[in-house]
Amino acid sequence: MTEATAVTEALYGVVGLPLRLRLRHTSVDTAELTEVFLRVRLAGGHVGWAETRGNGAYATHHTTGGITAALAGLPPTTDPAWADPAALAAGLAAHCPPAAALLDIAWRDATARAAGLPLRAALRGPGSTDAHGAGPGALPTHAPIGFGTPAEAAALAATAAGAGFGRVKVRVGGDPALDRARIAAVRDAVDRAAGTSRTVAIAADANGGWTPDTAIAATHWLADHGVAWLEQPTAPGDLAAMVTVRTAARVPVWADESVSDAASVHAVADAGAADGVHLKLEKAGTVAALAAAIDAARARGLDVGLGQMDCGRLGCATTAHLAAGLGVAVAELWGCANLAHDVTEGPELRGGAVHLPAAPGLGVRVSVDPARLTPVGTPVHTADRARTFTP
Repeated sequence: MTEATAVTEALYGVVGLPLRLRLRHTSVDTAELTEVFLRVRLAGGHVGWAETRGNGAYATHHTTGGITAALAGLPPTTDPAWADPAALAAGLAAHCPPAAALLDIAWRDATARAAGLPLRAALRGPGSTDAHGAGPGALPTHAPIGFGTPAEAAALAATAAGAGFGRVKVRVGGDPALDRARIAAVRDAVDRAAGTSRTVAIAADANGGWTPDTAIAATHWLADHGVAWLEQPTAPGDLAAMVTVRTAARVPVWADESVSDAASVHAVADAGAADGVHLKLEKAGTVAALAAAIDAARARGLDVGLGQMDCGRLGCATTAHLAAGLGVAVAELWGCANLAHDVTEGPELRGGAVHLPAAPGLGVRVSVDPARLTPVGTPVHTADRARTFTP
């Protein structure tokens, strides 16, 4: 690290991002995304940002309070530990991966800006080029279909297919009869909207909401409707239940909440519990740990998807750069689709793909006022939480 890229300031705070429609699935019911932000400044003046979901403990097992407490527990930036931010983040990942992800990404954003490189290029190394075939910085993404009536699901799916999405992902895991009706409605809607010129893939995500028997029965009608894979059909951590489902399933089974790092990927592979894994930086903690998990999955012959919590555009830009930089073609990149307001001007969504700017770092502009943030190493109280959006 050069003198110009040394970290001289690190500030954190909480921003409430309101949703147009409540987020509902088997593990959550909320009208807001509670996002923890971190801002890092380098000695040379370059600034990096990161955000992570605070009210997503159902997936990360860490609350807003736990994440901010981890940041409050960091040493001040004058401490020698900040000479190696990557090592500091790796240590933090051992007890709070979402907080570690904030530190790792904010620092990488700042240093990529200092180097004049988009983060995805910095991750790939010198001489690399954009992949995925959708144009420079463009990555296809899923369209999410949340819980609702079959008619509501069909309308959302038709809109997505008409807008150019090549994949939709439907939340299931509740009443099997209602879920079956919604999947059927989605299949009919995307086929009508796409016509004969292309096929829109459907994935289903149960978020651990079914018993093995219910999940096995569901795979029959999921297969009948051409569903590409079923994600996390049974409770996280119960690999025996997933093995039971996968053995009898008529569609591929993917693990999500059951995997976080390379060790858990190997555990899933050893058990024969899944055909693929859906990985997230928020669970891995650092880019290095996420890359190791991806490498482990590929080495074990598992399909790999990269996801994110529902989040703002800053988080979406992060996942898109990770997908491009780490070469993951199947990815959820647009968790901001349901936001009523955001504090980031970021990537654009066109034709079912996220288009990343060629600007250095994450290439986004964050409008959170630094004066409302708190230096790391300083506790922030719930009553003082920064809520910087304009309703």
